[in-house]
Amino acid sequence: MPRIEPENDGTYQFDNVLVEPAAHRLERDGRPLPVEPKAYMLLLTLLRHAGEMVSKDTLLDSVWGHRHVTTGVLNRVISQLRRTLGDSSAQPRYIATVHSLGYRFICEVQCTSPATDGSIDSPLRTPPPRLPAQAQTSGGSAEAAQTPYRRRFADGDPFLNFIDLQPCLNQLANWAALLPPGDTQRQAILTVLSLEYVRLRESGMTTPTLVYHEAVLAALEGRRQAAIAELSQAINEGFRDEPALRRDLAWRALADDADFRHQLQRLDAQLVTERVLPDPPPAR
Repeated sequence: MPRIEPENDGTYQFDNVLVEPAAHRLERDGRPLPVEPKAYMLLLTLLRHAGEMVSKDTLLDSVWGHRHVTTGVLNRVISQLRRTLGDSSAQPRYIATVHSLGYRFICEVQCTSPATDGSIDSPLRTPPPRLPAQAQTSGGSAEAAQTPYRRRFADGDPFLNFIDLQPCLNQLANWAALLPPGDTQRQAILTVLSLEYVRLRESGMTTPTLVYHEAVLAALEGRRQAAIAELSQAINEGFRDEPALRRDLAWRALADDADFRHQLQRLDAQLVTERVLPDPPPAR
């Protein structure tokens, strides 16, 4: 199954929530809602198919490309997204579980398509129609369909840039952790990381993942209290990558630190409470 690429969306609105994909914006009553990139992409996939059942396989392929990801990961991200939106699996307002099959966005969605000729956008009640697969592969139209996605990378879209840069920044941080303190190469890497995180934050990327990376940077710079404080904030805002706390080399220096172990335990406790139990079968 081919991976679903981001589309040139306009905006989506449901209740008092506004979603603007091009700017990676998620707001309630004009106030930004912090959301992880994967949860945001998952929300967009559901919004593009509002009212339809979207299978678990489709969501895994659309958001993760089905690369070594289990449905347990999908369940956790759905749980994070529900918390962000103030939704619940027991009494869903937005995201309903279709038992053992997938999920459905059940709230009425107002969609405004992007203007292409300078005219005022007109509100729609359903997401913009998709081009048939045959149309995207004939007469060069596939390249035209992908152009907005590529152009946003060139224009410096902060959300897409962060996705593209994140593996590189992770590797740089681990490389710096292997070098001795005071090493000139280590200091150069830390300077690059610091400047990159400042740029991302100034461009609006205030996600829990970014806060976590700033905690890693503080740990590498030997600022213990700042590292613990940033880590605590990232967990409070929704950071849930528990393996990263044991995998990222920056935390080796704090492995025996009582405050760091406390944050690990706090995250483990939150993950236990977030496990999504199977929904009961529908009443006959």
